[in-house]
Amino acid sequence: MGAAPVELRPTIDRGWLERAQGTDPLVHAYALWDLDRLPDRVRFVSAVRGEATVGYLLIWLGRPERPVVRWFGSAEAAARLADALPDPPFVAIIPVGAEPAVLAARGPAEARPVLLLLRERGMPAAVRPRTEIRRLTRSDRPALEAWARRGADPAVAEYAAGDPDAERIWGAFEGPDLVGVAAASVGLPTIWVLAGVYVDPSARRRGIGRAIVREAIAAAEEAGARAGVYVREEAVPAQRLYESLGFRPVGRQLWLEFPGPPGTGGGDGR
Repeated sequence: MGAAPVELRPTIDRGWLERAQGTDPLVHAYALWDLDRLPDRVRFVSAVRGEATVGYLLIWLGRPERPVVRWFGSAEAAARLADALPDPPFVAIIPVGAEPAVLAARGPAEARPVLLLLRERGMPAAVRPRTEIRRLTRSDRPALEAWARRGADPAVAEYAAGDPDAERIWGAFEGPDLVGVAAASVGLPTIWVLAGVYVDPSARRRGIGRAIVREAIAAAEEAGARAGVYVREEAVPAQRLYESLGFRPVGRQLWLEFPGPPGTGGGDGR
């Protein structure tokens, strides 16, 4: 008899996910975080052979008009997951080997390689620019909203909906104005995923980006967690910054942008 066929199920096996996250913490961090903290904003689809999970889709619906999909599983074992992808427009972060199945199912997309960087515990040397850097609180909400309004980058615009009381967000201030931000989009006991790191062009080359990331790393360290990031392979300056702070490559994926009708573009919110 041949191997059992792969079937799709609209769920995820939590026990399996916890074991997988222990082996590959950065790849599965969003799935475990969203399963517990944001169940009303996500949908899971698992590829199962017999009772064994061989892959899954994590579909982020924080912006339903443009979902973000994270795909785990080999192209051979979980090819059926392509059938469960949403219609464009959407973003997909996938293993390199899954690209043919994804493109065959949903058409052409703009592809960009993404590096997964993880660091061991242990703080780098402190570098303090002449700028106030701290975690934001509720009283900083007006400054965060003003920052988001004036930023041209889609990643900055996403901060307009940020809630410093509910999220881990750090900022660099010059007077009352923010000139740089960073956030932890995942805060699991063993790993934090840093995202949304951005410094205003007028404030660059002064160590502000490094200092903000270092504050986030320090908070993760204090909580007993490692820090990880996803960075586009083309963003060489960002890679150098993270590597100087102790991050090392642990994987490579593809970031696919599936276009929709005009006016549906924008940041991914993750």
